[in-house]
Amino acid sequence: MEPTLEKKPIYTWTLEERVAVVKRIVNNVTPHYDLLNRLMSARRDVWWRRFTVRKVPRNATLILDVATGTGDLAIEITRSVGAEVIGVDFVEKMMTVAREKTASQGLMGKISYAAGDANCLPFRSQLFDAATIAFGIRNIPNPQTALREMARVVKPGGKVMVLEMTFPRNMRLRKFFQWYLNNIIPIVGKFISGDAGAYRYLPDSIQNFLHPDELTDLFGQVGLVSVKAYPLTLGLTYLHEGTVP
Repeated sequence: MEPTLEKKPIYTWTLEERVAVVKRIVNNVTPHYDLLNRLMSARRDVWWRRFTVRKVPRNATLILDVATGTGDLAIEITRSVGAEVIGVDFVEKMMTVAREKTASQGLMGKISYAAGDANCLPFRSQLFDAATIAFGIRNIPNPQTALREMARVVKPGGKVMVLEMTFPRNMRLRKFFQWYLNNIIPIVGKFISGDAGAYRYLPDSIQNFLHPDELTDLFGQVGLVSVKAYPLTLGLTYLHEGTVP
């Protein structure tokens, strides 16, 4: 039986429980996922992705987007850089929406989607010019393994890029953000999606994820070099990037 947030803190979940809960939540919120992202971030999520795309190597021709979800980052990469993108996710319902969005923009010739596990990517080594993941790594039980896999499939000189929400360093802003996450997000999420649990999981997943400095260290631990961390919107979100040696 899946754990409930009321009865079992997220940091005590087993790997199997974490995967099961994330899959259930993502399936439940898929029809409202994009709308809720825009509302809850005041459309800053759009700007965060565009910033990420500006850091993608301009000469990239093939990019992997891990935990691609509904395809927002994959679509933005192709539109802005022109590269081909393969989006990978373990929730087929999400990728169905991604395919529909991609087709509506006439990009199916440049973007494809495949089922896959971030901890065991179904691609040969050194295939891609870059690998990205946006707002997905905190849902992966073992982020170090996922980063190592992303680095494995990227060519030497290519980039691994992680866009993720976190808590700002400013304590006043951090307290407000914590209040917003724990009090406003679940109400809005329940009203629109009908799944209050999904949007109780969101603040818990952010609060229990790595500090930006810890994620920087993790990049180094998997062998990435020239690691940079860009705070976005007062540090509510960070883009981390590292180069495959």
